[in-house]
Amino acid sequence: MSWTKKTAVAFGILAATAAGGAFADGAKQSGAPAAWQSVAKDAIPVVFQVDGADMLKSREKFRAGDKAIVSTVKKIVSEADEVLDTPPFSVVNKKGMPPSGDKHDYMSLSPYWWPDPSKPDGKPYIRKDGEFNPERADYDVDPLDKLSSATENLSLAYFFTGDEKYAQKCAELMRTWFIDPSTRMNPHLKYAQFVPGYDKPRPSGIIEGGRFRDVVDAAGYIAGSPHWSEEDQKAMQAWFKDLLTYITTSEQGKTELNQKNNHGTWAQVQTATYALFIGDEKQARKLLERYKTLIQDQIKPDGTQPEELVRTLSFHYSRFNLVALADLASMGERLGMDLWNYKTDDGKSMRTAIDYLLPYTLEEQPWPHQQIRPAKFSDMIPVLRRAANAYNEPKYELAAKKLQEKDSRVLVDLMYPSNVQ
Repeated sequence: MSWTKKTAVAFGILAATAAGGAFADGAKQSGAPAAWQSVAKDAIPVVFQVDGADMLKSREKFRAGDKAIVSTVKKIVSEADEVLDTPPFSVVNKKGMPPSGDKHDYMSLSPYWWPDPSKPDGKPYIRKDGEFNPERADYDVDPLDKLSSATENLSLAYFFTGDEKYAQKCAELMRTWFIDPSTRMNPHLKYAQFVPGYDKPRPSGIIEGGRFRDVVDAAGYIAGSPHWSEEDQKAMQAWFKDLLTYITTSEQGKTELNQKNNHGTWAQVQTATYALFIGDEKQARKLLERYKTLIQDQIKPDGTQPEELVRTLSFHYSRFNLVALADLASMGERLGMDLWNYKTDDGKSMRTAIDYLLPYTLEEQPWPHQQIRPAKFSDMIPVLRRAANAYNEPKYELAAKKLQEKDSRVLVDLMYPSNVQ
C-alpha cells in the first residue's frame, strides 16, 4: 500500500476472501495456521506510525483466530506474496537524469504542474491544483511508492507469520534502496517535486519523504530476523541521520518545516520519526514541541484550517493535516508529552478541528467548501478512532463505527484497537 493511500485510510485494506496456501486447512481450528502460532519473537516492535504494543496485541488476536484480524492478515500476506519475485527498486533505474548528473539523486515531478500550452516547450509549467500530471511516472516517485508498499506488506507478513521469506525479501529491497553503493539513493530530496522551467529546489518536495516512514517501521518489524543484521540496521540509521540533517539544515527543508499548512505538519512528522529512529530523543522532543506552533498557526478557534480550505480538495487536505497532527501527538506520548490536549488561550486545538469536520464527515451537513473530487468521508475513520482513544470520547468511536458500516474496507482495529471505556 502506498504512503499516500495509507495516510488517507490508515490500513484501508480490503477484507479478503479465504486465501489458499498457508491459510488452508491449518487455519480451520483457530483462524491462524498452527505453525505460525508457534513464532516465539514476542518483543514489542520498535515502530513509529503505531504503538508497537498494539501491534503485538493484534498478533495475539491473530493467533487466537480473531476473524477480522485474520482476514486482514490474509490480505497483507497475499499482497506480500505478489512482490516476492519483484526485482528490487532503485533510483538509478529512472528514465531522466537529475540536474546533478547523478542518478543516485532522487527526482520527481511536482504532481499538479502541467506544460503551458502557450509556450513552444511548455516551460515554465503551470499549476492545476488537484489534477495529477501523468508525467510523474517517468521519475522516482512510483518506484518509491512501490518500495513503501512492498516493505510494509512484507514486514507485516513476517511480523504476523514468522515466515523468513518475507523478511529476506524486505531486507533485500531496503538494502538496494538505502545501503548498496551501486543502487542506493543519496540521502536528500533536492530534486523532489521539481517543476520544469524552475531551477531552485522546491520545499514541497520534502513531503515525498513521508513514504520512507513505512520503511523505517519495516526495519522494526523484521528486527531479529537473520536476514536483517545489526550492520544493516546501523547503515539504515546512518542514512536517515543524513536525511534528517538535510531536512533540518537545508534551505529547502527549513522552508518546508515552517510552512503553515499540511506540508509543514508532515515535515515535522518525518523529522520527529527519523530522530526517534536514530535514537536522538533530545532532537525528537525539540521537533515535537513545534506541534504547538502548528496548532497556533494552522487552526482557527472555530476549528477551521484556512490554508487547507483554500485548496480545490479542501476536505481531503483538512483531514490529511489532522492525520499528521495525530501522528505527532502519538509520538509525543513516547516522550511523556501530552500534545493531544494542547489548547491555545483562544481555543485552538486539534480536537476543535476534529469537531469542525465531524458533522460533514457524517454527512449531517453538506461540505461548504470546494472539493473537485468526491470526498472520501471514510478516510476520517482512523482519525476518529485515534481521537476516541486519546480523549476517551465515545462520540468519536460511534462516528468511526457508523462510517465503517458504510465502508467496511477500512479496518483500523489492527493498527488502532479501541480502548474507549
